[in-house]
Amino acid sequence: MAEAESLAQEEPLEAHIRRHNYDRLLMLSDGVFAIATTLAAIEIKLPHGETLGAMLSSGRTQLIAYLLSFALTAVFWIQHRDMFARLKRVDQPLTVLTLALLCLVAAIPSAIHVVYAEGGTGAPFRYYALLMGIIGLISFAMWAYVLARKGLLDPAVPAEFRLRRLVTTGMAPLILFPALVVPVDRLGFVILPIAALALLVRRMLVPWITARHPQLFSG
Repeated sequence: MAEAESLAQEEPLEAHIRRHNYDRLLMLSDGVFAIATTLAAIEIKLPHGETLGAMLSSGRTQLIAYLLSFALTAVFWIQHRDMFARLKRVDQPLTVLTLALLCLVAAIPSAIHVVYAEGGTGAPFRYYALLMGIIGLISFAMWAYVLARKGLLDPAVPAEFRLRRLVTTGMAPLILFPALVVPVDRLGFVILPIAALALLVRRMLVPWITARHPQLFSG
């Protein structure tokens, strides 16, 4: 499935359609992720005529939004890449979920622009956090679906990897949605404990569960 699509390739029609669906969805996904991260960087416009310290202080919220969006977009892309590297095929529900994910990923630069334009820590930043949180939910839904739908993931994918990815994608919304109600300058007090909990679950609880249930999420 990783090979470039070619009309000269001889294969049964069903196999050709399956490979075509996979290849085109993967290429579209990579393109949207690449454009979103590039446009987000272009939107950075810090104030002029100030000292470096004042400039960074004035643009603190905007810089936080950009760095957080790049980091989260990279995480979502890695999760997406790791999933597609282990898929045997894609079906219609997974395609719909992927398109929904890409629809919102493409909106990240405009969301950052709103934060830049308003320079605010109120509604603009909460809109941004809401967008990123919904992207996280869809990413979680994609992993949950491929784990529940037999025949999508390669059977050789270990149970620990499956559960670890499910836990990781589930933590993103938990980290982002508090930004809807918590002031920006206090987010660290909420995000750090959740991140620590996620690391603890990944490193200790997931291996413990999968060691006792090796057939978990097998399919």
